[in-house]
Amino acid sequence: MSYSRGLPVIGIVGGIGSGKSSVPRKLSERRALRILDADKIGHELLNDQTVKDEIRNKFGPDVFDSDGNISRPSLAGVVFGDSARNQQDRKTLNEILHPKIRKEIRRQIEHANQDASTEAVILDAALLLETGWDQECNTVVFVDVPRPVRQQRVVENRGWTPEELTKREKNQLPVNEKKSRCDHSIDNGGALNDAAEALETILDTLLSNRQPG
Repeated sequence: MSYSRGLPVIGIVGGIGSGKSSVPRKLSERRALRILDADKIGHELLNDQTVKDEIRNKFGPDVFDSDGNISRPSLAGVVFGDSARNQQDRKTLNEILHPKIRKEIRRQIEHANQDASTEAVILDAALLLETGWDQECNTVVFVDVPRPVRQQRVVENRGWTPEELTKREKNQLPVNEKKSRCDHSIDNGGALNDAAEALETILDTLLSNRQPG
């Protein structure tokens, strides 16, 4: 990377329901972090007219609502699933969105480097490893939570069935592979503050090792 001030960029990954978004948010209560949510960036891009035009061209009018906006539930119904058509449609959607998301991630990292009060950037991206966005990071942290706990969380917080969790996770790298490809692992199966403190230790190590200038 060649950002002007060289802020540490920490990538966060984990299985669905691991709380990978909650951990940096908790830490941000006491540390000056810029949290970039790749999923949120992707959702915002769905409002971009160029993206709308590309999606209409590829998927037709059925994934749009009556106001001419992209219907995320309808689009999800097209791209999530095991069939060859689902997989091809998901690949097509990723080819539209992922380069634009990466460009926006880089823009926001550069913007964070202009803020002297910011200590680090956290890149929260479910598909960080699958997309190669980990190349934008100085280190990648895996948020480790046993599957039964994650399953309980998505049932309670998202209203998903266990089958829905399995279906969604098939669209990502296996959890064990994610963990093996990360530089650090922190436990978020218990108190959220304990996981935030573990992330803070990693942050402090990065800051202490950063080269001046």
